[in-house]
Amino acid sequence: MIKEIGKAGIDKVRQFRSRMAYELRGGGSSSMVDVDDKKNILVITIDCLRDDRLSAAGYHRKTTPFLDSLTSYTPAIAAAPWTFSSVPSILTGLHPHNHGAAYPDDSSRNQDLSNPPNGIQDDVPTLAELLDSVGYETRFITAVGTAAIPMEGRFKSVKRRHDADAEDVLSEIQQWWNTASGPKFGYAQLGDLHEPLHDPPTEYFEDIPDVDGIDRWRFTSGDIQNDEFERYRSARGLLYDTLLRYVDGEIERVLDELTELEDTIVVVTSDHGEEFWEYKSFEEEHFEDSRGISGVGHGHALVPPVLEVPIITNLESISGSTTRRSSTDIVPTILSEMDATVNVEFDGEPLQEPSTGETALLSQEIAYGPNQISVTEGSEHLIYVPTTDRSVLIDFETGEQIDDPESKSRLMNYVPRERATGSSVELSDDVQKQLSDLGYAE
Repeated sequence: MIKEIGKAGIDKVRQFRSRMAYELRGGGSSSMVDVDDKKNILVITIDCLRDDRLSAAGYHRKTTPFLDSLTSYTPAIAAAPWTFSSVPSILTGLHPHNHGAAYPDDSSRNQDLSNPPNGIQDDVPTLAELLDSVGYETRFITAVGTAAIPMEGRFKSVKRRHDADAEDVLSEIQQWWNTASGPKFGYAQLGDLHEPLHDPPTEYFEDIPDVDGIDRWRFTSGDIQNDEFERYRSARGLLYDTLLRYVDGEIERVLDELTELEDTIVVVTSDHGEEFWEYKSFEEEHFEDSRGISGVGHGHALVPPVLEVPIITNLESISGSTTRRSSTDIVPTILSEMDATVNVEFDGEPLQEPSTGETALLSQEIAYGPNQISVTEGSEHLIYVPTTDRSVLIDFETGEQIDDPESKSRLMNYVPRERATGSSVELSDDVQKQLSDLGYAE
């Protein structure tokens, strides 16, 4: 009981601090937006969801039957390979070098929690602030504490539900949604696919083998080709797929129970994907990770499994496409759907506007080792390391290296040379503990 009271007290303190940060910023961003057709908005981010694990993308297991049934599905490139820099891109429509939620330079990062990255630049508004200025209620709930750090003061309410499952997070957003008056914007970040993984309530496909340490990444360095590794990899993949199927069902449940859904824009996406050893040897050859880890998780390298994510909506104005877009397209898409006039510039473009397929898509700001910047155009994927001035060009689909100096030179023209300076961030002791639990620091 004492422990429960203590946790409740901490939650209240966090809510108070979040509200104070919001008030100190002056609430919404006035005179930046005019909305003709105010709709409710719900954005659900499934942390660590890689695009190719959706059944809509052709995966062999039926992992996402409900999400497959929504109106539009578009593959996209995440603006960053980890939550801290990627969620601000989802909610500002800007790349990290323009919104500032990133490390201040390209030097090696080692997740020193006493020296965290910067937050969003003070004069950069989020979608929540734009909407607040025209009368919206805004709410941010996350099971992954990293997502909340740069969002403090950007929503009327920011709540961390560390380690909560999809049912708990979505039920809380539902309770707020069904009691809030006026137009509303809710954001929910689900952590079920993020390390440490938990036992699913139902085994949808087959029994998950009892394998030691399946909740955490193992076989992260050295020679991994042995029978024990194969058993672990198979079980870990099955657990991931089973949890995704559970999350899919919870999203279906909450959308069935939300009020005013017929006048609501729904977006389901991910902040980044997850690697399952596909590029282990490639990373060991070309990159440096301060942890001595390669081939697993996210935040460590700008390789395709970490970057390709889905953007799924209920909008009939979007024709589904196999042409990749950017996670920076989400904010412009939402505002376009409401015929909004905006006095703010975005890096992204509305998904309602068809892509020519020739757009260069950026990702940047890794979490471990020297920074990397990637440029994806069609099947060509360039990864550049500024501190060494080295680059490597691969085929996005196959991972094969490409020897094409002209393509390298052309794609290098898209690499940003300047970066915004974000606001300073301080991490409380309990937030530092949460980040350690998530595997971001020792």
